[in-house]
Amino acid sequence: MLAELTRRWRRWVAHNRVRVTIIVILIYVAFSNPHWSGLTVGVILIIMGQTARFWGAGYLEKNVKLARGGPYRLVRHPLYFGSFLMGLGLAVSVEDAAWWTFGYLLLFIAFFLPAIHVEELRLQSIFGAEYQDLMVEVPGLLPRLARPPSPPQKPPETSFSWARVVSNREVRSVIGMVAIVALQAVKILSV
Repeated sequence: MLAELTRRWRRWVAHNRVRVTIIVILIYVAFSNPHWSGLTVGVILIIMGQTARFWGAGYLEKNVKLARGGPYRLVRHPLYFGSFLMGLGLAVSVEDAAWWTFGYLLLFIAFFLPAIHVEELRLQSIFGAEYQDLMVEVPGLLPRLARPPSPPQKPPETSFSWARVVSNREVRSVIGMVAIVALQAVKILSV
C-alpha cells in the first residue's frame, strides 16, 4: 500500500512539479519581504544555479544520448542542482530567510527528489546498463567535493552547444528569474 502511494506520488510530482513551482513562486513574490543584502546573496546563488543549468543544458540531448561531458562528469542531474541553487537564492533573499529556506528545503525534498527518482527510472529504461554504470561513477545531485571526479569509463561524445541550451528551453528560466528578481527589487524600492 505504502509502496503504491509512493509510486503514485512520484509520478504525480514528476508531471506537476513545474505547475507547483510556479504556484510557490507566486506565493513567494506575494508574501516575501526582500532586502538588498539578502537579494545580493540570492542573486549570486541564482547566477550560480543558472550557470549550472546552462552548462548542463548545453550538453543535454534528451532521450537521444546519455550526457557524460561537462557538468555530467560531476553530477548526474546538473539541471536539478542548478534549480536547487536558484531556489535557495530566492529563499535567502528575504526577511525571515531561515523560515523560507526551511520551507524551500521541504519543498525540494517533497517535490524534486521524487521527480529525480522518476527520471532515473526513465533514464535506466532508455539507456540500460550504460546509465547504471553512470550511477556508480557519478553522484546524483551533489558533486563530490572531497576528490576530483574519476575519468569517465566512456568518453563524452558531445561538446557544449548554445543551440542545445536554447532547444532545452533554458531561456525561459533566465526570463523567469530576471522577472522575479526585478519584482523583488521593485518591492524593496517601493517601501
